[in-house]
Amino acid sequence: MSGQVGKERFQKRLRIGVRFDGVGFVLLDGQPLPKLEKNSVAELVVVPESIEDASIRARLTGQKSIPFLKEGALVLFGVSPTMIDNKHAAGLVKPEHPRILSEYLFVEVKLDADLWLQVRGDQEAGLSRCLCTITALSRPAESLNHAFTLISEAYETKRRSHSGNVFERGYVMSKSGWQNLDELRLDAIARSQSGADCSNS
Repeated sequence: MSGQVGKERFQKRLRIGVRFDGVGFVLLDGQPLPKLEKNSVAELVVVPESIEDASIRARLTGQKSIPFLKEGALVLFGVSPTMIDNKHAAGLVKPEHPRILSEYLFVEVKLDADLWLQVRGDQEAGLSRCLCTITALSRPAESLNHAFTLISEAYETKRRSHSGNVFERGYVMSKSGWQNLDELRLDAIARSQSGADCSNS
C-alpha cells in the first residue's frame, strides 16, 4: 500500500425524520429541530412532486458528471472482521496502518481510469463505471461496486450477501488524510456548485 499517512475524520451519520409544517422543518412529532453547529452539512430527501415550482423540480432532477478520482488513485475498502474467517489473509490491512479510525480491516483497490460522480440536481449521486484492480487478488473489476463485491466474496466468507455501500465502505487519500468516500462525495458536490476543481489524486 502506498500514499501519505493521514488522519481520517471518521463520523457516523444520523438520519433525523422531519416534516415541513408550512413555515419550517420540525421533527415528526412536531418538536423543533435540535440546534446544530454552524456550517453543518446535511441532505434533504423529498419526493420530486412535493416541489411546487416545476422549473426548479426539473433542474433538481437533471443529471451531470463531476470529476471524482483520478486514474491511479488508491481506494481502501473496509471489510468486517466478524465476517472474515482468516483475519491474517494476504491483502488485509489493519486500520492503524493507514491510521483510519474504523472497526474495519481494509483491502486496496487501484483505479485504472478516471472515476466520475454522476450527480442528479437533487444531489443524489452514484459512481460511473471505472476499470480498477484489486491489488491483493491481482484481479480486475469493472467498477468500484464490482470491486467491493469481489472483495467481500473473497474475504467476508461468512456473509450471505456481498453487496454494500461503496461510499460508506471506501476511503481514499486526500489533502487532509484518508477520507471516507461519502464525505468526499459531499465535498465534490459542494465544490462543483461553487465552480472549484473537485478532482482528487
